[in-house]
Amino acid sequence: MENISLGQIAALITFVSIFIGAITGIITFSKTFINKILKPIDKKIEHLEQVATNGRNNIELELIKIILVNFINDIQQGTHKSGIQKKNIYELYDRYQKLGGNSYVHDGWEKLIKEGKI
Repeated sequence: MENISLGQIAALITFVSIFIGAITGIITFSKTFINKILKPIDKKIEHLEQVATNGRNNIELELIKIILVNFINDIQQGTHKSGIQKKNIYELYDRYQKLGGNSYVHDGWEKLIKEGKI
Protein backbone atom coordinates (compact mmCIF):
# COMPACT_ATOMS: atom_id res chain seq x y z
CA MET A 1 0.00 0.00 0.00
CA GLU A 2 2.81 2.40 0.75
CA ASN A 3 4.01 2.17 -2.84
CA ILE A 4 0.96 3.98 -4.26
CA SER A 5 1.91 7.40 -5.54
CA LEU A 6 -0.20 10.52 -5.95
CA GLY A 7 0.08 10.08 -9.72
CA GLN A 8 -1.50 6.63 -9.50
CA ILE A 9 -4.34 7.96 -7.35
CA ALA A 10 -4.88 10.80 -9.81
CA ALA A 11 -4.88 8.31 -12.70
CA LEU A 12 -7.41 6.11 -10.88
CA ILE A 13 -9.68 9.08 -10.15
CA THR A 14 -9.38 10.19 -13.78
CA PHE A 15 -10.21 6.68 -14.99
CA VAL A 16 -13.26 6.39 -12.70
CA SER A 17 -14.48 9.86 -13.75
CA ILE A 18 -14.12 9.03 -17.44
CA PHE A 19 -15.79 5.63 -16.92
CA ILE A 20 -18.77 7.21 -15.09
CA GLY A 21 -19.02 9.92 -17.76
CA ALA A 22 -18.99 7.31 -20.53
CA ILE A 23 -21.69 5.23 -18.82
CA THR A 24 -23.82 8.36 -18.29
CA GLY A 25 -23.36 9.31 -21.95
CA ILE A 26 -24.33 5.83 -23.14
CA ILE A 27 -27.42 5.81 -20.94
CA THR A 28 -28.46 9.28 -22.13
CA PHE A 29 -27.92 8.35 -25.77
CA SER A 30 -29.83 5.08 -25.31
CA LYS A 31 -32.80 6.85 -23.71
CA THR A 32 -32.92 9.43 -26.51
CA PHE A 33 -32.59 6.76 -29.19
CA ILE A 34 -35.26 4.54 -27.64
CA ASN A 35 -37.64 7.50 -27.19
CA LYS A 36 -37.22 8.43 -30.86
CA ILE A 37 -38.10 4.88 -31.84
CA LEU A 38 -40.95 4.42 -29.36
CA LYS A 39 -42.68 7.80 -29.75
CA PRO A 40 -44.07 7.04 -33.26
CA ILE A 41 -45.10 3.57 -32.10
CA ASP A 42 -46.90 5.05 -29.08
CA LYS A 43 -48.73 7.51 -31.35
CA LYS A 44 -49.82 4.69 -33.65
CA ILE A 45 -51.05 2.63 -30.70
CA GLU A 46 -53.02 5.60 -29.33
CA HIS A 47 -54.55 6.17 -32.77
CA LEU A 48 -55.53 2.50 -33.10
CA GLU A 49 -57.06 2.53 -29.60
CA GLN A 50 -59.08 5.63 -30.50
CA VAL A 51 -60.29 4.07 -33.76
CA ALA A 52 -61.23 0.87 -31.93
CA THR A 53 -63.11 2.80 -29.25
CA ASN A 54 -65.01 4.85 -31.83
CA GLY A 55 -65.87 1.69 -33.74
CA ARG A 56 -67.10 -0.05 -30.59
CA ASN A 57 -69.18 2.98 -29.65
CA ASN A 58 -70.73 3.15 -33.12
CA ILE A 59 -71.62 -0.54 -33.02
CA GLU A 60 -73.04 -0.19 -29.51
CA LEU A 61 -75.05 2.87 -30.59
CA GLU A 62 -76.55 1.00 -33.55
CA LEU A 63 -77.42 -2.06 -31.47
CA ILE A 64 -79.11 0.05 -28.81
CA LYS A 65 -80.99 1.95 -31.51
CA ILE A 66 -82.35 -1.35 -32.87
CA ILE A 67 -83.45 -2.43 -29.40
CA LEU A 68 -85.10 0.94 -28.71
CA VAL A 69 -86.91 0.98 -32.06
CA ASN A 70 -88.22 -2.54 -31.45
CA PHE A 71 -89.34 -1.59 -27.93
CA ILE A 72 -91.07 1.58 -29.13
CA ASN A 73 -92.81 -0.34 -31.91
CA ASP A 74 -93.94 -3.04 -29.47
CA ILE A 75 -95.42 -0.43 -27.12
CA GLN A 76 -97.14 1.38 -30.01
CA GLN A 77 -98.70 -1.92 -31.07
CA GLY A 78 -100.01 -2.51 -27.56
CA THR A 79 -97.55 -5.14 -26.36
CA HIS A 80 -97.33 -5.11 -22.57
CA LYS A 81 -93.85 -4.72 -21.08
CA SER A 82 -92.91 -5.66 -17.52
CA GLY A 83 -91.50 -3.20 -15.02
CA ILE A 84 -88.03 -4.66 -15.31
CA GLN A 85 -88.16 -4.37 -19.10
CA LYS A 86 -89.08 -0.71 -18.73
CA LYS A 87 -86.23 -0.12 -16.26
CA ASN A 88 -83.83 -1.79 -18.66
CA ILE A 89 -85.04 0.27 -21.60
CA TYR A 90 -84.56 3.49 -19.62
CA GLU A 91 -80.94 2.47 -18.96
CA LEU A 92 -80.44 1.70 -22.64
CA TYR A 93 -81.99 5.01 -23.65
CA ASP A 94 -79.64 6.88 -21.27
CA ARG A 95 -76.67 5.04 -22.77
CA TYR A 96 -77.98 5.79 -26.27
CA GLN A 97 -78.03 9.51 -25.49
CA LYS A 98 -74.54 9.41 -23.92
CA LEU A 99 -73.21 7.83 -27.11
CA GLY A 100 -74.66 10.70 -29.13
CA GLY A 101 -77.86 9.09 -30.36
CA ASN A 102 -80.70 11.54 -30.71
CA SER A 103 -82.81 11.05 -33.81
CA TYR A 104 -86.24 9.68 -34.63
CA VAL A 105 -85.75 7.37 -31.65
CA HIS A 106 -85.87 10.43 -29.40
CA ASP A 107 -89.13 11.58 -31.00
CA GLY A 108 -90.72 8.14 -30.54
CA TRP A 109 -89.46 7.96 -26.96
CA GLU A 110 -90.82 11.39 -26.05
CA LYS A 111 -94.18 10.56 -27.62
CA LEU A 112 -94.51 7.40 -25.50
CA ILE A 113 -93.56 9.30 -22.35
CA LYS A 114 -96.18 11.99 -23.06
CA GLU A 115 -98.77 9.27 -23.60
CA GLY A 116 -97.72 7.63 -20.31
CA LYS A 117 -96.93 4.32 -21.95
CA ILE A 118 -93.40 4.07 -20.56
